[in-house]
Amino acid sequence: MHVSRERLDRALNPRTVAVIGDKEKFGYMWLTNMSTFRGKVFSVQIDPREIPGIEKMGIPNYKSLLEIPEEIDYVVVSVPMQASSSVIRDCIEKKVGGVSMFTAGFAESGRVEGINLQRHIGKMAREAGLALLGPNCMGVYNPEIGLRFLPIQAVGEKGPVSFISQSGGHGGGFSVAAKAQGVAINKVVSVGNGVVLESTDFLDYFAHDEETKIIGMYVEDVKDGQRFFRLLREITPRKPVVIWKGGRTDEGMRATLSHTGALSGSTDTWDIAIKQCGAIGVGCLDQMIDVIKALACLPEVTGDGMGVIGWSGGQSVSVTDAFASAGLRVPLLQKSTHSKLEDMLRTVGASCQNPIDLGAMNDENMEASIEIVAQDANIDIVAVQIGGISTFTTRPDRLARIIRALIGTRDKVEKPFVGLLLSPDPYADGKALGDLNLRLQQAGIPSYLSYERSAYALRKLLDYYRFHTNGA
Repeated sequence: MHVSRERLDRALNPRTVAVIGDKEKFGYMWLTNMSTFRGKVFSVQIDPREIPGIEKMGIPNYKSLLEIPEEIDYVVVSVPMQASSSVIRDCIEKKVGGVSMFTAGFAESGRVEGINLQRHIGKMAREAGLALLGPNCMGVYNPEIGLRFLPIQAVGEKGPVSFISQSGGHGGGFSVAAKAQGVAINKVVSVGNGVVLESTDFLDYFAHDEETKIIGMYVEDVKDGQRFFRLLREITPRKPVVIWKGGRTDEGMRATLSHTGALSGSTDTWDIAIKQCGAIGVGCLDQMIDVIKALACLPEVTGDGMGVIGWSGGQSVSVTDAFASAGLRVPLLQKSTHSKLEDMLRTVGASCQNPIDLGAMNDENMEASIEIVAQDANIDIVAVQIGGISTFTTRPDRLARIIRALIGTRDKVEKPFVGLLLSPDPYADGKALGDLNLRLQQAGIPSYLSYERSAYALRKLLDYYRFHTNGA
């Protein structure tokens, strides 16, 4: 890596930010994004037509980065491509920590001019040790200090998850989806074309970051495969690394070339290498979030015996099929467990064998039933179906009882618990589902909107812990 850790620390945790080239026709989007930043913000703009609007925002404007009287940690560049060399030259002379180059039209365009200019600014930055992100990127999201690259990104919180993305869109999508799912973020970094700093450099950085406990990545290619996979082998025993590989089809490979100038390699080779390094491969944003939720909430587990508890026989069959298809077991309960459930569950329609059917709306025995099942030696993970979502608005006591039962039992038996949220009309129940999901997530119980998604996440979780426990 051509950049010192001190330079990267300044770029990812800045106290001062300068935005170069923001314009009114784009709604001063970068300066607006910085409205939540807890440090000082400066503007650099030479167009006299733009300056009044900037000053109206209360942001001091300068004609040159070199005129700003304070040290600058992080610079956002949004200028025409032809002006990029002079801007990078000023950043080097100013000794800024890092630069995020939103400006596009470089190697990803396929044009000779763009390719040559990217090589030129890359050479300048590398020789100066400048932490250059991009070009063609969105930069850094640090919610704790209010540093954003999208106005919809939440601020004022900090979490254990850092995400590295070759795509600005996927970086933004992850940050919004993670917030909606109750996954707290440490940082998100969009690397774009990666002319100086690529995904592997940030993998190395977050591997040594004590606040990052889980690393997620969206990758289209890596420039130094040997270094990337060596780092994965070193990191994954200590921190889970979840990788979403873009360009898995011939068409997708072609798209990566026009997106970030990347040339994607063989999918089969990639999947084998990821698995051998102990990392977790996923195929889309939903899978990324689902797996990270499980990693963030659930304790280390290697057993695959699922205890399924619900209120509907048909749904219990479906969830059993989903778990079994993912290679998880839904084993028979011990005789003593079965006897205890039989003595207690005398409701019409109830079933005392795994999966357990408590009978429609039978809440009174819910907590005791969950505890009995969770204590069974054949059960490693407890999955509880939560239906009737629409009734929670009129019966909040029922929701509170379910959550209380899950948390109380989980704490007693110290086994992983997951929630399976059931709704025949998820659009109508959207707010109720979202609220319930967040409440469970905050309690350390990940929940999923489909059986298949929960089964997938648990399978990946088990594979990760088994690999690093058994060394195979």
